[in-house]
Amino acid sequence: MVEMTRDLPRSSDGLQMEWVEVPFGPLFPGLPAGLALTFTLDGDTVAEAEAERGIEGWAPLEGLSGPAETFADRLSGLDPLSPVAYRLLASRALENAAGVAPDERTGLARVGALERERAASHLNWLAGFGRLLGYSWLEERAGELQLALLWSAGPEEVARLAGEAGELARRVEWTPLLRRRLGGIGTLPAGAEASGPVARAGGSAADARRDEEAYRRLGFEPVVLRGNDALSRLRVRLAEIEQSLDLVSRAGSVSTPVVAPGGGSSGTGAATVETPRGLATLNLILEGGAVVAFEIGTPSARHLKLVKPVSEQREVADALVGIASLDLSPWEVVR
Repeated sequence: MVEMTRDLPRSSDGLQMEWVEVPFGPLFPGLPAGLALTFTLDGDTVAEAEAERGIEGWAPLEGLSGPAETFADRLSGLDPLSPVAYRLLASRALENAAGVAPDERTGLARVGALERERAASHLNWLAGFGRLLGYSWLEERAGELQLALLWSAGPEEVARLAGEAGELARRVEWTPLLRRRLGGIGTLPAGAEASGPVARAGGSAADARRDEEAYRRLGFEPVVLRGNDALSRLRVRLAEIEQSLDLVSRAGSVSTPVVAPGGGSSGTGAATVETPRGLATLNLILEGGAVVAFEIGTPSARHLKLVKPVSEQREVADALVGIASLDLSPWEVVR
C-alpha cells in the first residue's frame, strides 16, 4: 500500500490517496444552466474547484457598439435573467454622457420595473435552490409565483402577489431542519469581494440604491444580516422579495425604463445599477449619437472567484449548496 500511494497527493487528514476530477454542469439540477464546474474529489471531499467562465459560444458583447437610441435594447440582452437592470444601466450611462436626466415620474417607474425584476429573479433562484435541496414544493411554488409576477399587469396585481410571497417566506422559515442544513455552509473568508445579497448576508450595507433619490423618497433601507452563509443568503433574498414588491406598490408603476432623448450628443458616460445579483457598472464613450466604446462590470464576474472558498474542503453536497447560494449568472461572466 505504501508503494501504491507514494506519489499520490496528500489529503487534508494526511492520508495519500487518488484524487478524481468530476464535472458538474452545465446542466446540473439546482445550479444555473450553463455554469460548468469541475471538482477534484478526495473521497467525498472537494479538494479543488474550478468554474468555467460562461456559456460556450455565447458572445453578447460583440457588436453592441452602435446607435445610441438602440444601445439599451442591445445591452438588455446581455443577461436574459436581468434584462430590465441592464436596460436601465445603459439608459443611465447614455443620459450621463448626454447631460440629461429623467423626470421624477420616470424615475419612479424605473424603480417599479427594476424591483419587480428583482423579486422575480430571487424567486427564480429560490426555485432552483429548492430543487437542489430536494424540496419539490418550494421549487414548484416559487416557480409559480415567479411566472405570475412576470405576467402581472400593474402595481395592484403585484400587491396581491406580495401576500402570497410573504406566506411562502414564512413557510420556508418554518421548514424543519433547514437551519441545520444551511447554517455554516458556504461561508466566505474575511475581505472577500462581494456585492448584492451575498454581501448584505455578511453584514455589509453596501447597496447602490441608497444613493438614488427615487429610492430615498420611497423610504428604502437595505436588508442586512450577519450570518455570511447559505442560510443568511436565503433569508436576505426572502426579505428582499417582500421588500421589492412593497416598493413596486409605492412606486405605482412597472414601466420599462427608456432612454431620455439626447440627440446627436457626444461625451463620456458612467452608471451603476444594483441588479438582483449585485452591483453592475458601465462606462461608455458617445460620439455623434453612437456608442463607440464601452466597459462593463457585472456581479457574477466578480463572484466567480468565490466558488473556491465556498466549496473547497467541503463535502460535495455542501459545496454545491454553497455555490448555488451565490446565485451566479453564466451570462454575466462571458468575456
